[in-house]
This record gives sequence, structure tokens and C-alpha cells, in this order.
Amino acid sequence: AKSRDHFDRVVNSEYDLVVVDEVHHLKNRSTLNWKLVNALKSRFLFLLSATPVQNNLVELFNLITLLKPGLLQTEFRFKREYVKRGDPRTPTNRDKLKGLMREVMIRNTRSLVDVKLPKRFASTILVSPSEIEQEIYQRVTGLVREGYKDGKGISKVVSNNLLREAGSSPFALESSLVKLNGSLPASSVEEVLGLIHSLNGTEKGLRLLELLSKGKGKKLIFVHYLKSLEYLAGLFAKAGLDFVEFRGGMTAAQKDAAIDAFRNKVDILLSMESGGEGRNIQFCNTLINYDLPWNPMRIEQRIGRIHRIGQTSDVFIFNFCLRGSIEEYILEVLDKKINMFELVIGEMDTILGNLPHEADFEDIVLDIWVKSQSEEELKKGFDWLGEEMLRAKEGYEETKQWDEVLFSDDLGV
Repeated sequence: AKSRDHFDRVVNSEYDLVVVDEVHHLKNRSTLNWKLVNALKSRFLFLLSATPVQNNLVELFNLITLLKPGLLQTEFRFKREYVKRGDPRTPTNRDKLKGLMREVMIRNTRSLVDVKLPKRFASTILVSPSEIEQEIYQRVTGLVREGYKDGKGISKVVSNNLLREAGSSPFALESSLVKLNGSLPASSVEEVLGLIHSLNGTEKGLRLLELLSKGKGKKLIFVHYLKSLEYLAGLFAKAGLDFVEFRGGMTAAQKDAAIDAFRNKVDILLSMESGGEGRNIQFCNTLINYDLPWNPMRIEQRIGRIHRIGQTSDVFIFNFCLRGSIEEYILEVLDKKINMFELVIGEMDTILGNLPHEADFEDIVLDIWVKSQSEEELKKGFDWLGEEMLRAKEGYEETKQWDEVLFSDDLGV
């Protein structure tokens, strides 16, 4: 919507209702985000945020100006009347300001709506790859790094996809490598394809079978790539496991039937990413990430399929990754540094928004991976990212306390 190709078309249309989530991204009036929402023509505007004000009270002025221009007059008069001189985070005339905020703001807390979710527990299953699997992963990493070095190789999007495929399963790599044969050294591609063709299975697959054999109960297994799903489906069938699949290309009726079978007949649902959208599976309390999204919000969305209102049991999450892979470093940052799996739903996005960088988390991860030439450099890069995430989390905690003081419970319905 913000692009030049779409901006005029979007703002020249008329809407009955516009809903904007995570509106702390609109805190600055000089940004294109704020200008886009301000230019929209709508009868009603609905803004949502867990932490609407993060740095100073001018952010509050900017958001309320979107909702009701002129309510707080000009920025100059707002600061003179409602902001303590020398302290942009402390309001003066607090009661009068809250009276004005009540005209456009409603504050709902978890205690008010009585949302109480069970606990969730996460475990990392670190799998040592076979020699062939390790060779494939290292060669793909080398191809990606070489492209970065000369600046004429494959794009970031393609690099991201290749490394994620390699982390999922070697079988997911094959079609991408074939398509890229003209963009990568042909001999290198052929060598990697030969290694893939020599594989009969993967160490991750064997460890997954081992995990499935240990406990009863329903298990939702997420996998991003179709070839990885097909490999696991064959593995499960050979092992005599009863399971159903949920993936793109199925009709709505087929998807409904798969969820119904998972609820009533079988204990394993093997699902692609589409199973993470629009389906509530609270009758299951175990989730297995066979491969791991680099975007923490995608991980959160997967977990949200079972850890949501209606879940009555504690939730258990198992994250599979190869030893020495980029996913191992990502989990080190997300799990051990900021305890992502203990956060309340919605907090992760706010923490990511507090990072002092324009780049997305997964772009930062990719940049560290391809530019590091040794394990020492990798450790240094991901240690730095871990500290940045920790500072972002601490900033969020501070903001949450400040918002508690600023808004208090008397803005609730």
C-alpha cells in the first residue's frame, strides 16, 4: 500500500472502516506509515496496540491526531499544556488529558477480559547430521556466501530460501537448485544434486520417528516445504503410523475432513504452513516444528494454532534443527536470550519493533550468516544480535510499565 504503484489508488478509495494493528509503528508523523493512514478516507478508524506510546508523549499526540484531528490542538500547544518541560515522558494536567483520551481510547487488559492460557514449554531437539547431510549444508552455504561476496550472485530472497530448504531437508533443495542452475556454477550444483540423490533418509527424520514413538496423544507437525512433507509422509507410512496431511492444493472440504480426522481418528497431523492460518486446533497440545521459520512471528503463529483460548492443557513445543545450522543460532537467540516461548502472545512483535534497525530479523540473520567466515565470527555476530534482542525486550518491559502509569485502568470499558 505504501509503494508508489499503490499509494494513490489506496488513498483515493473510500472505506466504511479501516482497522490498523500494531499502531506503535505510526508513532512518527514524518513516516510514510503515518502519512498513509492519515490520508485514508474512512467513516471509522480503529487503531490497535499493546504499547501505543513507547518513547515520548508526542507519539500519543500523533496517534490521537489520526483518530480525531484537533482534539489535542497543535503539537506546540499539546506539549505546552500536557508535557512536563525537560521530561517528554511525564504528563502534566493528567486528569484533563485523560478526559480527552476517553473520547477516543479504550484500554482492555488481560485481567479485565479474564484471558488465562495454560503454560507452554519448549524443547530444542538438536540433531547431528550425517556426513552427506553436513556436506550438502556446507556446500549450499558456500554457494550463498560466494554470491554475496561478488555481489553478482543470487538475491537475498533466493539465498534465504536455499538455506531454509537445506535446514528443512535436502530433498526440499532439489527443485530450487535445478531452477538456479544458470545462476550458480553448474559443476557445484551437479555435485550437490548428486549428494542429495545418494540419500535414503535424514537424521532429523529418524529422530522425529523416535520422538513420535515415545508418547501418546495428538501431535501437530509443521513443515514448510512440500518435498520435506512428502519425505515425512513416506517415512510415516513405512513405519506404519496413522496420520493425515494438511497442505496447499487441498479443497476446503478436504481440509475440513483432515481436521475432523485429526480430532476424532488419528493422532498425527502433518501440516504445511497453511495449517497455521484460520484453523483452531486446541484439542491438541503438542506441536513439533520439523523446520523452523526465521521470522519469529511465523513461529508464534504456528504455536497460536494450539495455544489459544479454549486450550485446557499445558502446551509442549519441540523445535528440530541441525547441529551447526543457522536455525541452531536462531534458537539460541530466541530461546536462551529472550525466552521467546515464555512470552505472552503479541509481545514478540513489539520486541522486534524495538530493534534499532530498519532490516527485518531474518535479513539480519542472513547477513550475519553469509558474512561470517568462521565459527568465531558466527558466534560474535549472533551474540551481538542476542544482546540487541535483549535490549529490545528490556525496552518493551520499560514501555509496558510506563503505559501502565500513563493510561491506567480508568480508560477501560
